[in-house]
Amino acid sequence: MHAETRSGLTALWVDIVVCDDSAVLLVRPTAPREGTAEWRLPGAAVQYGEAPDAAGRRVLHDHLGLDPEHIQLADVESTMREGVWTPTFHFRCDADRPAKVGPPIAEARFFQVEHLPPTANGTRERDIIFRVLSAPAPEL
Repeated sequence: MHAETRSGLTALWVDIVVCDDSAVLLVRPTAPREGTAEWRLPGAAVQYGEAPDAAGRRVLHDHLGLDPEHIQLADVESTMREGVWTPTFHFRCDADRPAKVGPPIAEARFFQVEHLPPTANGTRERDIIFRVLSAPAPEL
């Protein structure tokens, strides 16, 4: 979903670092972009009128069958790619059960942080994972 701004198009995005002990969940979409590695963080565009945390919970529930009690906003970044400004909200949560994939995910698997596979955006996912995992825990 894109929205017009004075500077061009804007796309709000969420992704989630789902943790299980020292492993993180990566997904392989059913229709990967051509020319990219398939593994990536679970994520999606924020829908119009949707809060970023609600978008994160939607991705977890609809794409992975997960309903964690808490999700934490760990980091926000802003990128510009091909004329589209994309603020991305990076969330973190613990897995509340094994993931059960739904559309548009072909496979979901936990990888040890020190043994992550090649990912869709080169080292970007690794950087995000390390930033999110090193973010301070929220006070509940």
